[in-house]
Amino acid sequence: MGRPATRNGLRSGVGWLLAAALIGPAAAQDDPGAALRDAAREGDARAVEELLAAGVEVDAPNRYGATALFFAADRGHLDVVRRLVEAGAALAVADRFYQMTPLSRAAGSGHREVVLFLLERGSPAGSVLARAVRLDDRVLFEAALANGQFDEDALAAARQAAAGLPEYLDLLEGVSAAAAEVPELTDAERARLAGRYWNETAARGVVVAARGVLTARAFVTEAEEDRFVEGEVELAPRGAGRNFTAPDGSRYGFPGRGGMVEALVVDRGGEVTVYQPEGETEGRSAAREEADTVSGRPTDLAADLPVEPRPWPQFRGPDGSGIADGQGVPLRWDAETGEGIAWERPLDGLGVSSPVIWGSRVFAVTAASLTGDTEFRIGLYGDVDPVQNDSEHVWSLHAFVLETGAALWTTEIRRGVPLTRRHTKSSQANATPVTDGERIVTLIGSMGVLVCHDFHGNLLWEQEIGELNSGWFYDPDYQWGHASSPILHAGMAIVLADVHGGDAFLGAFDLATGAPVWRTGRDEVSTFSTPLVHDLAGAPEIVVNGTTIRGYDAATGAENWRLSPNSEIPIGVPLLGDGLLIVQAGYPPVRPIYAIRPGMRGDLTLAPGEAESEAIAWSHDRGGVYIPSPLFYRGVLYLNANNGRLSAYDAETGERLYRARLGGVGGSYAASPFAADGRLYFTSEEGTTFVVRAGRGYELLAQNDLDRIVMASPAASGGVLVIRAIDALVGIRR
Repeated sequence: MGRPATRNGLRSGVGWLLAAALIGPAAAQDDPGAALRDAAREGDARAVEELLAAGVEVDAPNRYGATALFFAADRGHLDVVRRLVEAGAALAVADRFYQMTPLSRAAGSGHREVVLFLLERGSPAGSVLARAVRLDDRVLFEAALANGQFDEDALAAARQAAAGLPEYLDLLEGVSAAAAEVPELTDAERARLAGRYWNETAARGVVVAARGVLTARAFVTEAEEDRFVEGEVELAPRGAGRNFTAPDGSRYGFPGRGGMVEALVVDRGGEVTVYQPEGETEGRSAAREEADTVSGRPTDLAADLPVEPRPWPQFRGPDGSGIADGQGVPLRWDAETGEGIAWERPLDGLGVSSPVIWGSRVFAVTAASLTGDTEFRIGLYGDVDPVQNDSEHVWSLHAFVLETGAALWTTEIRRGVPLTRRHTKSSQANATPVTDGERIVTLIGSMGVLVCHDFHGNLLWEQEIGELNSGWFYDPDYQWGHASSPILHAGMAIVLADVHGGDAFLGAFDLATGAPVWRTGRDEVSTFSTPLVHDLAGAPEIVVNGTTIRGYDAATGAENWRLSPNSEIPIGVPLLGDGLLIVQAGYPPVRPIYAIRPGMRGDLTLAPGEAESEAIAWSHDRGGVYIPSPLFYRGVLYLNANNGRLSAYDAETGERLYRARLGGVGGSYAASPFAADGRLYFTSEEGTTFVVRAGRGYELLAQNDLDRIVMASPAASGGVLVIRAIDALVGIRR
């Protein structure tokens, strides 16, 4: 039931000294449990035994508080789980980021025998009780029931799951929850929970205050003022975690990853309402929303503007800005009626990289499994498992005519079995190529190669840069696929390779030959952003979005400055905005937005409680978005969350101008937005593009349907908008 061993794991018979040699003396000294966790992940019982005998602490945690038992349980290695428990491994410990236990990891991965063993040994049953009912697993249910370590919430969830199943309801009759330890809240913890929470659907909010005790008060919003509908109630802590009870028996919970509060869940006698922190939701009344929206069908205000073609040479176009002014981007199109669809060309395999354009040519990269694998899954979900496909692939670079979509040529870049797997929202062709008008540079991370072709498809050079294994920061065995795209600067191709295993780097390669120019190591886990080059302060600098944001000298690769904290999975590209560098990210433990003044040096990290400094013009510790990159256009910063929640900020001050749900419906988004001629374009994974007027208020202009899965950011030039679906290129004209 365990996953296949990875290529970089420990092998059988590795003792502590050899393990230290493998992971490096410094790593072994800094984190002596790393070898044990790796052996547990691999299911290498012999190595686990030798490491324990050598004195490695059985509960030595990683940076997130996860121990060897977490990884053995997640992989279903029952023999290793048993040995670690015999050695005294803690059963009830939860990691600091996700608040998961070894039991919840095993249950979530479907390792029933491990779950049964951990329940028998006394691991708190928690949610396993309800899970067993939903699975109709009587043996598992009775084991959880016999375990007895579950709170009132777990018991209530089990009874709810058992509705209509009398055999389970009978067993639950008279069962009581275990007495829970009630934590004593600190002032800081109360302050972290305090704030305004809002539920759009219910048109209702809750204010949580921390004045010695935690209190809650419900309200509705009418026009410009709040109307409170319930009196203030005191919340009493119950059990472990951030769970509370009101005097009327209502239950309040504040779940979140990485120490963040990501929601308020209120259970009033079985009626559950989920509220989002107001900083994460629109929180605006229907009247205010209506006032921001111009009714009627808008005209194409840019229809008569002249088209002055310019290249779209890299991910998100010139300077990675996502701005396509003067390129004749249409307001409307419709795949069903054919309106605006100039051409459509199928592409083999899968690809989520964007097209690039130079002159009359469009270039795109594909990766096709020779077994025909096209497993793909869109939507809002948090699964971390990669696609289990080890088939041979063919990577190809294609050239098309921009005006007609006619195929010019296709050249094979590489053929073989990918060295790493991919996420279900990813492909083996993630990185967007980059061109200077003479050459096209393509990065294939899962094969560890950087290649360069001329405009006729002839290979000019190729450079091996090493396997780029990117994935879940928490556990490197969950491979997702490298995604950062190369950029060009001063005759060099710049590559960001934030990968697992301590081999992360930022590197420059000679554009004429592919030879390495410089290489700077990075203390990073996997990140997925594309760098930005700017010279706002007179000296070219590379800005990289990472768990620590950094600026590098573009000529040498030397670090100029760094800034933290940041999210664990940075994806959005840095931007230029009216003399400021805008960097943001949207995953816990923080979701920051930073407006950085160029030309700074050293550690730019803000002092506790501060939002600005000499180096930081303004910042927010919440509000950053996860997958789509930000857009700066005409003095306004736009952030579209992957659930279709659009936020606009004044770029000079950081003041939030508005929040709106795209099209009033939201959705799921991976493609980054772009701007053209006073309009903003947002394409969902389902292929629907919402067009919004640029400005300080929200106004929806058009909704256009392509009826294809779209993950890539579009490209535009010379009167043609090119959208790359996962299996086709589509050219759109007025």
